[in-house]
Amino acid sequence: MPEEISPEKKSLDLTEEMPLIEGMDTDEELLLARDLTSFFLKTFKAIRFYPPDNPTIKGFRDQLLKKSQYFLNKYNSFTLQIGEFTLSFKDRILYENRDTKSSLGFLLYKDGLRELRFAKGLEEWEVQGLMDVIRGGEHVNQMEDDLVTMIWERDFVHISYLATDEFLDENPILIPENVDQFRSKLVFKPLAYNVQVDLLEEEEPDLEKMLSQTVRETPLRDRSVYFLTPEEVDHLRNEVEGEIDPAFVFNVIDILFEVLTLEQEQEPYQDAVNLLLKMLDGLLTLGDFQRASELLKRLYILVKTYELKDWQAKAIHQLIESGGDEVRIERIGKILEREAEIRLENVNEYLILLQQSSVKPLIKLLGELKNSKARRVICDALSEIGKNVIELFTPFIDDRRWYLVRNIAYILGRIGKEKALPYIQKAFNHDELRVRREAVQALGLIGGPKAVSLLIKALIDKDARIRAMSAINLGRIGKNVGLFALLEVVQSKDFQKKEPAEMKAFLDAIGMVGSNEALPVLQQMIERKSLFGIGKKDETRPGVANALAMIGTPEARAILEKGINSKEESIRNACQQALRMISSRESPV
Repeated sequence: MPEEISPEKKSLDLTEEMPLIEGMDTDEELLLARDLTSFFLKTFKAIRFYPPDNPTIKGFRDQLLKKSQYFLNKYNSFTLQIGEFTLSFKDRILYENRDTKSSLGFLLYKDGLRELRFAKGLEEWEVQGLMDVIRGGEHVNQMEDDLVTMIWERDFVHISYLATDEFLDENPILIPENVDQFRSKLVFKPLAYNVQVDLLEEEEPDLEKMLSQTVRETPLRDRSVYFLTPEEVDHLRNEVEGEIDPAFVFNVIDILFEVLTLEQEQEPYQDAVNLLLKMLDGLLTLGDFQRASELLKRLYILVKTYELKDWQAKAIHQLIESGGDEVRIERIGKILEREAEIRLENVNEYLILLQQSSVKPLIKLLGELKNSKARRVICDALSEIGKNVIELFTPFIDDRRWYLVRNIAYILGRIGKEKALPYIQKAFNHDELRVRREAVQALGLIGGPKAVSLLIKALIDKDARIRAMSAINLGRIGKNVGLFALLEVVQSKDFQKKEPAEMKAFLDAIGMVGSNEALPVLQQMIERKSLFGIGKKDETRPGVANALAMIGTPEARAILEKGINSKEESIRNACQQALRMISSRESPV
C-alpha cells in the first residue's frame, strides 16, 4: 500500500516545478542558485500553508536567510529573473508553474516585477519584510497598491528590483452598459423626510425653498404636506429613474452643448453652463472620469473654435476651473480612496485637463491620500499642469510630512526647471533618506552645472544607493566634469570594497558619458592582475568591459580586442561578452 503523503509535504513539493538543468552538476554557482531558489519557493508556499504566527514559518525564514547569506558571501549578489510563469538565474529557468493561482512567478510578474536582486549584507528584517510583502501581494487591491510599490515603500537596503515603468494596469473595468449598472452607482432614499429630488447634488436639497418656488402664491403652513404617501414615492421613483437612464443623461450633455453654440442671451446661456456643471458633478460622483474628460475636452474645443463673446468665454472658463476647484478635488479624493474599479489612466486624463488653480487643492489631496497608485497619478498630473507655476510647489518643500516632500521633489524633477534647484537642494539635505534619494533623481532630470555639483557631492554619501544613483545621473548629464569625478572614485583604494551593484553603477555611468578620456583608466583596470588572489574573480572586469562597450569608439573596441588574447580567462570572457554586445548593437534589426 503506497505511503500517504501529508498535506504539508504535498504543499511544499516542488518536484514538478523545478526542472533539471543540463550541466548543473559542474556549475557550483548554478547549483547553489537552484537550491536557494527552491528554498525561496518553499518559504513562499509555507507562508501560504501555515498561519502567520506558526513557528514553522520562522524556521523556513531563518533557513532562507542562512542560505541567502551563504550564497551572497560567496558570489556577492543573486539576481532572480522573473518571467510570466518562470523564475530564472542567468537566463537558466529554475522554476516554472503555469497555474495562475499558485505560481509565484505569475504573482510577481503581473504587478510589473522583472527581477529581484539580493546583495551581500542581506539582513533578517529584509527577508521578513519581503515575505510579508509577497504574502500581502496575494490579497492587495490592485487599484490601491501593487508589489512594486509595496517593495519600494519598504526601502530595503540589500534588496532591489527591476520593474516595468507602467503604473496603469489593464484590468477589466465597469462602465455602465445598462440601466441596472448605472443605478447601482446611485443612492435613492425614498423616505418622506429624506427625499432627494436631484440625485446629482451631494447636499440635502432645501425642500421648503423648492416647494415655495413651485407654489409661489400659496405659502406652505401645514408641514404635513412634506410627507409623501407610498404611492407618491413610487410615482416619484419612476419619474427619477426615467431621468437617470444613461442614454438620457448623455443626450442631455449633447443638447446643452448645442445650446452653448446657438444661444445668444446671457441668462439662458448661464443656465446651460450651470446644468453642464451638474452633469460633470454627476459623472465625477459616479467615478466616470472618461466621460468627464470628454466633457472638459469639448469645452476647450468650444473656446478655441467658436467666436465667443467675452461673457460667453468667461462663463466657459469658469466652468472649466470649477472642474478642479477645492470642493471637487476633495470629492475626487474620496472616490479614489474607496473605489476599486476606477481606471487610473482615465483619472490622469481628467486631471491633466485642469487649470493651474487646481495645483494647490491637488497638493493638499496628495498629502492626505493613502492610495499609493492614486498618488502617483496625481504627481504625474501635477507635473503637467504645474509646469509654469513651480512657485506653487516650493512652499511644500518645508512640509513636516516627509512623504509629501518626496512627492514635491519628484514633481519638480519632472518639471525640469533650473529655478527649482534651490528647493531641490533643500530636499537633498533632508533628514529622511527617501527624500534625499528622490532629490538625487530630480537633479539628474533637471541638469545644469549646479545639479552636477550636487551630484558630485553625493558620490561620497553614506548611503550606497544614493552614491549609485548619483553616479548614474552624472553619467547622463555630467559630461567631462562628471566623468573626472567618477574616474576619481573608481581609481580609489576603497572602490574594490564596494558592493557589486554600486561598482557596476559607477562603471555604467562612465560608459554612459561615452568619452575616450576614460579609456586609459578603464584599460588599466581591465588588464591589472586580480586583487583577490588565485581562483577568485575580479568582479570589476565585466563592468569595465561593459563600460568600454558602451563607449563603443574604435579605440575602446581595440582595448577589448586586445583583451580576448589575454592569458587570464576572466579578462578573455569579459572582453568577448562586451564585443558581442557591440556587434548586436551594430547589427540591423
